[in-house]
Amino acid sequence: MTKRGRKGQVTIFVIIAIIIVASLLLYFLFQRKPEVQRADFADPKKFIESCVQDSAQEAVNILLPQGGYISPEQVPKKYKLYEDNKVVYLCYTKSYYETCTTQEPLYIQHLEQEINDYIQPKIAECFFQLKQDLEKRKYEVVEKDLKTEVSLEPKRIRIDVQKPLTLRKNEETQEFSSFPAGVSSPLYDLAVVAQEIASQEARFCDFEYVGYMVLHKEFDIEKKAVGGGEDASKIYIIGDRATGKKLYTAIRSCAIPPGF
Repeated sequence: MTKRGRKGQVTIFVIIAIIIVASLLLYFLFQRKPEVQRADFADPKKFIESCVQDSAQEAVNILLPQGGYISPEQVPKKYKLYEDNKVVYLCYTKSYYETCTTQEPLYIQHLEQEINDYIQPKIAECFFQLKQDLEKRKYEVVEKDLKTEVSLEPKRIRIDVQKPLTLRKNEETQEFSSFPAGVSSPLYDLAVVAQEIASQEARFCDFEYVGYMVLHKEFDIEKKAVGGGEDASKIYIIGDRATGKKLYTAIRSCAIPPGF
């Protein structure tokens, strides 16, 4: 083979290598994920919505195994320790043989307030971060007080965030007043079952969970007897089969003294 032929082959291989390398660089360039935080800061509604959703999911994950409470040790209600979780009693009596008394008659409203109290300071911090970023980009930011409201609905949590916000830069002005957000969650549906358990325990000393599951196949319910004597209790674990989420609730009703 002549030297010219060999040089030609080398040149072709070099060109092919350059094309392959360039193609790979272009591929990885376009596959790179966008800078989410900066993009979100540039869109205040999107940034706050993401903040609200993350905070709400975090609150739900904390309260589900604790009977619907963020901080059981800080409320004047009894709780039962089960699998390292402080499960607050939804229905309780300290006496033997007596039916329990419902501890949280407005359970849905209680859950809404627990979530609202948890997420509000976190949302305020997100607005503070947003303001800092906007001011770095030479925006004038005028803001007013923050108000939040949480509503539990079937398979969903709706969060209404009210905070008037005005952004000015050069001749451009943007105004915002509300930042609505929502997350998918079975919390409402699980809470309804918990209320039914408490109601039946308060009337009949028991809850027929097997029959309930036959009629309501979307739920998976377990009942665990825990403790003895003065500490004898029941833990109900209410599971949503579609999501795998579980709400724990403690009951002490019609307890039998030791020795019987």
